[in-house]
Amino acid sequence: MPSPRDPWFPLEEVQVPGSDRLETVVRLEASSPWFSGHFEECAVVPGLALLAFVAEAVSREGERQGRSLQASGFSKVRFRRVIFPGESLRVCVASMPPGPEAELSFHVTCDAGSVAQGMLKVRDRRAKGPVSGKGDEGAVAPGRRPSIAAVHRDDNPS
Repeated sequence: MPSPRDPWFPLEEVQVPGSDRLETVVRLEASSPWFSGHFEECAVVPGLALLAFVAEAVSREGERQGRSLQASGFSKVRFRRVIFPGESLRVCVASMPPGPEAELSFHVTCDAGSVAQGMLKVRDRRAKGPVSGKGDEGAVAPGRRPSIAAVHRDDNPS
């Protein structure tokens, strides 16, 4: 799990306001590495960063629970608004139920409204029971910038 000062994951403490969801706040300073090269004329947060924040929030809550929750994919993702340096985001994700895997809805918002929403596929690497048998393509090593392959997969066969 990245340290709280990891510049790639500026998440505040993950809160569980109810049994059905978890929430955290992300504060994006202009010095964030996510803005490096994206774009020089007008810095914006890459959509990949928003997905990484969602996956990291679930992973951190899993660690708190003694589980090893790992993002294995995203679906039905919709990006609604561009985010600029200095803005704060609220990440809200459905809680992981008991069992080895689930699809969790998520919603990212800011003061101006909806930023992104969709579904996050999650699996518990320590859980016993049937899993889909898919590999670790969605894994992101702690402290590393996620690659597009880690969050942009299509599990549906053509």
